[in-house]
Amino acid sequence: MRRSVQLAAIGLIAASGCFSGGYDADYRSSLQRYRQEGEFQQLRPTPHVLADQRLALRVPKVFTDEDAVGDKNWSKPPFLQDFPGFRVAVQRIKEVDGVQWPAVLSVGVLTDKESGLDELKKKILNQVQKEASFAKAAWAAVEGQPGVGGKASWSVLKLGGPQPFDRVNKGVDEKNNTEGETQIWVALDPDAKVAAALVWRVPQALAAEMPLGELAELVTRTVEFKALAEPAPAAAPAPAAAAQAPAAAK
Repeated sequence: MRRSVQLAAIGLIAASGCFSGGYDADYRSSLQRYRQEGEFQQLRPTPHVLADQRLALRVPKVFTDEDAVGDKNWSKPPFLQDFPGFRVAVQRIKEVDGVQWPAVLSVGVLTDKESGLDELKKKILNQVQKEASFAKAAWAAVEGQPGVGGKASWSVLKLGGPQPFDRVNKGVDEKNNTEGETQIWVALDPDAKVAAALVWRVPQALAAEMPLGELAELVTRTVEFKALAEPAPAAAPAPAAAAQAPAAAK
């Protein structure tokens, strides 16, 4: 009897350990999911779908103005007017001490034969380096930031210091070199044959409200590259009508 009780107690302890281990694993998973969902609350719940559905991404909710043509004076950086594969730009205007400052995210998408990553990076860098303050700019790999499915690796060009920003100062439009930061993120999914360029521009006056490093990394985690859809197979020809049976003899 005593031995049976001991075995039963050991079994309960072991089972308790198993249940506890399973609970701890579920708790850690739920906690991680909660943290991620909390981070993504900063972004719009509905993604932007671009380039004939070849790329999708979610942008921060604070961006309220949008330009899908590229003809607004704020849509592209002054030093990157030949913007590869431009698709959309979104803007946030915030007034600080009587001055209205813009923060902008511009997105380019290149597909299929145009999606070469080396050519994309070279085209961007050649334009950027013409700006005297960015003459020594260079691409850097982004560690620990794979694209969706781990296929696309991101590279970033960080441009800090005085740079041109449009602003409205007490009702007067101005364009002056002002402290701020531009970050240009590019990646290619070789399987989908889609390349993306995300260009962020944030003046120093909005840096605390819009932490560029955090937002840029968060948005790239939502980017989805999609291959060209396969054409639907041709419908099989309808079966020939069955031959009519010969008329019955009278």
